[in-house]
Amino acid sequence: MKRLNIAVLFVCWLFIPLQVGFSQTATILTLEDAIEIALEKSYEMKVLKLSVIQARENLIAARGRFRTRAFMNFDLPDYREQLSGIQQGYGFTVYNTRGLQRFQGNLFIEQPLPTDGVVRLRSSAYHLSESFLTLTGTDTTTRRASTSLSLEFDQPLFTINRLKYGLKTAQLRFDRANRYFSRMELNIIYDVTQQFYNLYRATREREIAAMKAQLQEDAADLAQKKYDAGLIPEVEVLQMEVDLADSRSRLLQASGALKRQADNFKQLIGLELDENIAIRTDFQFESFEIDSAKAIEEGLKQRSEIRETEISLELAKMSVKEVDSRWEISGELSAFYDLSGISASELTDTGVSSLFNSSITDLRNRPRNKGVVFTLTVPLWDWGVNRAEVAAARASVTETELALTELRKTIVREIRAAINQVKEAENQLEVLKMSEERAEKSYQINTQRFENGDITSQELALDQERLTQARLAYLNAFIAYKLAIADLTRKTMYDFEKGVSLVRE
Repeated sequence: MKRLNIAVLFVCWLFIPLQVGFSQTATILTLEDAIEIALEKSYEMKVLKLSVIQARENLIAARGRFRTRAFMNFDLPDYREQLSGIQQGYGFTVYNTRGLQRFQGNLFIEQPLPTDGVVRLRSSAYHLSESFLTLTGTDTTTRRASTSLSLEFDQPLFTINRLKYGLKTAQLRFDRANRYFSRMELNIIYDVTQQFYNLYRATREREIAAMKAQLQEDAADLAQKKYDAGLIPEVEVLQMEVDLADSRSRLLQASGALKRQADNFKQLIGLELDENIAIRTDFQFESFEIDSAKAIEEGLKQRSEIRETEISLELAKMSVKEVDSRWEISGELSAFYDLSGISASELTDTGVSSLFNSSITDLRNRPRNKGVVFTLTVPLWDWGVNRAEVAAARASVTETELALTELRKTIVREIRAAINQVKEAENQLEVLKMSEERAEKSYQINTQRFENGDITSQELALDQERLTQARLAYLNAFIAYKLAIADLTRKTMYDFEKGVSLVRE
């Protein structure tokens, strides 16, 4: 009967669903479910998505700088009254109170050029009412209106195209952000996998502790019956009761550890801590082949760190050009063509309409304002400042080149270590599986021997402890094997179990 109970417990341990929280309404999660939730709700994923959004918006802004911009501003109104001094030719300063009331509107339209220049159209109009109050009490007021339309052109020469430089920089940073996102997404998947198996370990440890407590209770009951029959001394019964108390204490500890691990897992994947979940694991040990050459090839081709470092190298080279351009001969070509008109001062009708009609008439008749300026800036000396800055930028380029070379070596080393780790874990798992089966068989035999009086309770307790340790060792080896596979997948971006690449096309 005892052997039947042990067999039933062992079968249950192998095949029942593993649950965190024992409510029937618990949400049962597989590893794939947990990963899917984490990639949508976890804190780390939300932060990563925001970083990609930031880089994407910066790229959109850089592209938008090539397009037409338009804006307006208004003074509605600009009103002032203040004391102003007028210096007399051969006398003292005369102070008058000046009042000003102006309504003005300006329209600006700018079209950036691919050459980093800009063409700007500016239009403005204002209505001005100005007055002076002298010391003698004379109040003089005048009203004017003005309209103007101007076309301006500015073009930097002999220097880098900062508009294209900004766009190229934004494109590279967006590409790097996407690469970083892909890499960190795999890290999140690995972390979720690791925590999932930690929860699996905590669940199994609690089940093993529960099984041990049950076996210990059965052994204690049997010892009590044998003592009542006068077959064993009282000290063996007392020792069995001590072992039973210890096994129950370990069960309580395992239950508490399981609850804490469940909370850690829920926080990691982005679930509320009070949400009731259960995990179901239908794991089976399946060996598969790993092509070392293909693993290294896939890692060197697909690992996003390489492309990220290559982008950093491109940015560093661009920085050298940008720094060097700060102390080079540069020029700027500017030109403008302006049409302006001011209302006549002798108008008797100073209404707004009359003033603006007068300013437009003046604009048609007045000679055009125009001009062109070519500015050339020639550096003379800066006490070696720019030379030092360029040298520092070039050192950064060399440092990034060395980092890229070293990164490739590191990736190869990490992949080799990951492959060895999988193989070692697989070999250990096979050995420990046999050890667990033998420990189970040994315990069943010794339980019968204890019933027959061939061994003492202490010998049975030692055999029970060996069975518990064998189960825990196999559990840890199984989790180590699964995590080694997950680590290899992360480092090669290739799933050797399914034979598929993880890189999105």
